[in-house]
Amino acid sequence: MRTVEFEKLVSERGIDLGELAEALERVPPRSAARLSDRERSVLRRMGIDPDGRSDVPVSAGIARRAQLEADCLSVNEVADLLGRDPSRIRQRLGGLQRSLLGWHRQAGAREWLLPRFQFDLGLHDAPEWARLLRALPHADDTSPAALVRWLTDPQTHLDGRSRAEVLVIDDELDALLAEAATFGMVP
Repeated sequence: MRTVEFEKLVSERGIDLGELAEALERVPPRSAARLSDRERSVLRRMGIDPDGRSDVPVSAGIARRAQLEADCLSVNEVADLLGRDPSRIRQRLGGLQRSLLGWHRQAGAREWLLPRFQFDLGLHDAPEWARLLRALPHADDTSPAALVRWLTDPQTHLDGRSRAEVLVIDDELDALLAEAATFGMVP
């Protein structure tokens, strides 16, 4: 892909090249990412070829994350939207009683990102939403992109609806909680 094509692609997707460059700078060079013999052995026992190349380049993951972040709201934006104090929004993001989906933009940072879909669908005040969130790993402890996909991608077993849509429309919380218990498990 030529540079011009790449720049057009990221521009169409709303990705900031500066942020992409910063993220790529944090990826260690191949020589620095060598695995020890012990690490290679562990990977082989898990059925992973340590010498294999990924079908999905790192830049694609970075681009997906940038798209995801572009469709998120800040704590202050959510506070304005809901007419609440920002401290109350932060309380709802953490701890055992979390009731909003969000994650920190960067590990160790204080800036929260909250995906817009939970407000668009009216889930933000639903007790079922809070129960489902508490059944899932905290977004900072997993891949936020994978978690959002799990919640928002259409599912054939749900008649083409997403889990978030099912939660809004139907009373299938128990089934969703059972599925949440398997989030992140390899089928």
